[in-house]
Amino acid sequence: MISYLSWKIIDLSNGKCSIFVSSWIWYEVLLSENTSLKLNLWDNFELFIYHNINENSQSLFWFITKEEKELFLELTKVSGVWWKSALNILDLWFTQIFDAIISEDINFLSQAKWIWKKMAEKIIVELKDKDFIKLKYSSSSVNQWDNTNKTVSIENNIYKEIKLSLVAMWYNQYKVEEILKDLPDELKDIWDIIPYVIRKIN
Repeated sequence: MISYLSWKIIDLSNGKCSIFVSSWIWYEVLLSENTSLKLNLWDNFELFIYHNINENSQSLFWFITKEEKELFLELTKVSGVWWKSALNILDLWFTQIFDAIISEDINFLSQAKWIWKKMAEKIIVELKDKDFIKLKYSSSSVNQWDNTNKTVSIENNIYKEIKLSLVAMWYNQYKVEEILKDLPDELKDIWDIIPYVIRKIN
């Protein structure tokens, strides 16, 4: 069973990624839309893989971190949540998914495609008491964030989204925080702030 791969992307489209592993091995890997967008920024990758094998087929799923892989597996254990629905949930802000499960935020989870409110409620009921969910929630940088020393007035949820996005793209969390403390006043929109932070880090 495959659990880890280091590869180079050959083709990327429609939630599928064709990858080159060696001169005679190519794989097709399934991934979320959010992950697909991040792949455009990288060339060579070290990726966590879930290798699903059943009597009819075999499929490979791509994850940036082991935590994402674990969450995907927990979601697919919920009756009625198939792999595509689980990937759609991962398109939401990753750390906030744990927050939503613990705080029973049905509206947040139902933002994911094909996740209706009854299904979101079922996910919360079945996962909120799992040790993995509780541990990740308690150690989440979202819940430890402190706005005390921040000099620029950005709404908390915007700051969280920017920080989580950049950390998920493997930028150093502490460098991101330092740059966000000293943002120019004219930068208010998330789509202006993210490119600015990336330029400053590079």
